[in-house]
Order: sequence, then structure tokens, then C-alpha cells
Amino acid sequence: MVNEARKGKRNYVFWLGLALCTLYQSYRYPLQISNAGTSHTYSDTPPILQAGKFALAFPLIAISAVRWLSNSARASRWLIIFGTVFLSSFSLLKILSGHDSQYIDVSFWILFSLILALSVDTISVSAVDKYFCIVLAYAFASTLVQIFLFMVFGRLPALASEGTYLVRFGGFLDDPNGFAAIWFLLMGWSYKRFQGRTRFLILAGIVVSLLLTQSWTAIGFFLVILFVYAVIGAFKRPLSALLAIGALPLFAIFLVRLISILQQGFLLEILEAKQASIGEHVFPWTFWAAKWTDWVLLGSWEYNAYESWWGAALVNFGVLWFAGYLVLVVALLMYLRRASAKAARESKPVYAGLLLFGYYFAFGSLNLPLPIIFPINVLFFLFFFLVAFGKIGADTHGTVASSKLPLAQALAEATGE
Repeated sequence: MVNEARKGKRNYVFWLGLALCTLYQSYRYPLQISNAGTSHTYSDTPPILQAGKFALAFPLIAISAVRWLSNSARASRWLIIFGTVFLSSFSLLKILSGHDSQYIDVSFWILFSLILALSVDTISVSAVDKYFCIVLAYAFASTLVQIFLFMVFGRLPALASEGTYLVRFGGFLDDPNGFAAIWFLLMGWSYKRFQGRTRFLILAGIVVSLLLTQSWTAIGFFLVILFVYAVIGAFKRPLSALLAIGALPLFAIFLVRLISILQQGFLLEILEAKQASIGEHVFPWTFWAAKWTDWVLLGSWEYNAYESWWGAALVNFGVLWFAGYLVLVVALLMYLRRASAKAARESKPVYAGLLLFGYYFAFGSLNLPLPIIFPINVLFFLFFFLVAFGKIGADTHGTVASSKLPLAQALAEATGE
């Protein structure tokens, strides 16, 4: 216990950084301010708040760097370190020509995550588990507050249109697309963490909350997950699979009938509204292919904003940078998979949550700019760097709390009550 307490004190910068990234955007909903031009009902974020997260993060980077260097700069995976520094430095050089804040987001937060991860001692699995417990409670509470205020007072969240069904709930981030990634993190963790009725209720709440984000990328990814699990289940239980196939015609009839009922109202309005934004997520490959000599090696020197991150990264940074970034993300996912396969049973929930979150981060970026959405980018790189560097370890004085605990008891343990 004394050892863990000392480690917790030595890792205070890491936890401060994680708290900063988790909580900073919480000002959006109560103050009704958001990124410039993204909300019809909110004001644009003042420059002081835009710069505030960087100002708070700089001292944490400095302290972490000094601490790491004072420990003889011990580290493993030097190829990851050098690759990350290259990606960050190249993005920083782009600012000198492009003067676009998106270059700062790419450069700063990946370096922030790297230095914080390098400076910490081992983080126990139970500490990460407690963090997930707190985030789960905060995510549910903030979503319920938004729903209540909308239903009772008509208070609209950021991405909402007055007088329509297009009301998207983004929890404490007030960002539906980014918050969907948080839900996948909590979904994978909760599935392994809880059992019985507790697990059913929590997962049901997460799925409903995910649907309320009205993020088609997230919903599509969720359907893919269901399909994969259905295929796996079919191989394990062939008789149940045959019964399910036999029931498909009845389900199809029910679905067609349900759509015909809803298409005059809620569903039709959402489909029409979403159809207008689909074009924004389609990357213009033909246009950029025709002028490939302008960007293929070092990328365009003027930032081109697209919803598809992978396409935008290719033309904004060039093939070399793009290949390095892709290799880094794939490598981090592989390290996580390897660590998950070797993890003890009580550690599985944490790794399951991170793995599902990582998959969504990689595949969701085909349609969303997740690597420049704060704090999703920080959470991905910070936790995945920790795993790659072997900084998440088994507990020395016990294990993660029993997966059969009710949520209230698990939360009480997480907050130390």
C-alpha cells in the first residue's frame, strides 16, 4: 500500500494531465460556446479558452521532461519515440507556412502524450480502472442532465437545430462525434468489468447514449461490432444460429413496418438532415489525384480541412509523414493487442476498453478527424504509449475490484469512499 501511494505521488503530473484533458471541455455546455462555426445556437469559443488548455499543458510537459531526463532518460521502444518526435516536428514546421491551428493540434498533443507517458512510473491497472469508473459516472450524469434540460426547458446542446429532431447529445464534451469514442472506451471496459443485471443495464445505457449522439460513423461501427460477434457466436452455437436465420424474415417484416411508421416524422427528418452532411465526409480523391505533384512528398503547405482524417492527412502532410503516422497507429494497436492477450483475468476489462477505443479511433478516422479532436487524440496516444512502453502494470497489493460489484459500489471504491 505504501509503495502504491508513493507511486501515485510520483505520477501526479500524469494524473493532472489526464484530468485536464478529460474535464477541460466541460465549459462548453454550461457556457454555450463551442468551436468556431460548428453550432447554430452557441457562440464561438473565446481565444483565451482556446489557448487555455495549451497554457495549462505546457508546465506539465516541462515537469515531465525534466523528470524523465533526470531519470537518465530511461525508455524502451526508441523507434516509437523518434517516430513520434518526427511526426510532431514536421507538423510544427508546417505552422510556419500554413499558420493554421490544426497543425498545432497535430503537433502538440501527440508530443504532450509522449512526454507524459515517458515520465511516469508504472501505473497500476486498478488506478486506470478507477479512472474509467469515474468517467462512466460523469458521462452518464452529464448526458442525463442534457436530456432533462432539453425535455423540460428546451435547452439545446451544441450540435442541435431548434424545432427539429436533430438533437445530438455529446455529454460533458458537448461533442457527439468525440463523445462516441468515449462511449466505445466505456463499452469495451464495462462488458468485461461487470456481470449479470449490472452489466446489462450499463451496456444498455451506453448503447442508448451512443444512439443519442446520432453519429453515423459511431453507429455504423457499432453495427459492425454486432455483426462480428454474431458471426463468432454462430460458429460457437450453430443451432442457435440456424434459429436466428429462420427468424430473420419476421424481423425484416417488423423492421419494414417500423420504418413505414417512422418515416413520416422522426426518421425522415433525421435522414434528410444527415443527407446534407454526407457530402462533407466524402474525400475528393479525384481532385487531389489530378494535382498529386503539389503534395505527394511533403504535403500541401496550406491546411485543407476534411472530415476524413486519413485523406486529409495524406494531402496535408505527404506520403512520408502519412506512412509514419499510419505505422505508429498500427504499431500501438499491435502492442495493445499483445498486452491484452498476456494480461491477467482481472486486468482484461481495462485492455478490452482500450482495444475497442483504439479500433474506433483508427477506423472512425476514415470518416471523422478524430486525431485532431481534443481530448480523444490525447486519450488514445497517452494510454497506448503507456502500454507500448510497459508502463501499465499489474497491481502489487491486490487486483481490480470484483466484476460482480454493482456500479454504485464500484464508484464508491473508485472515489475512495
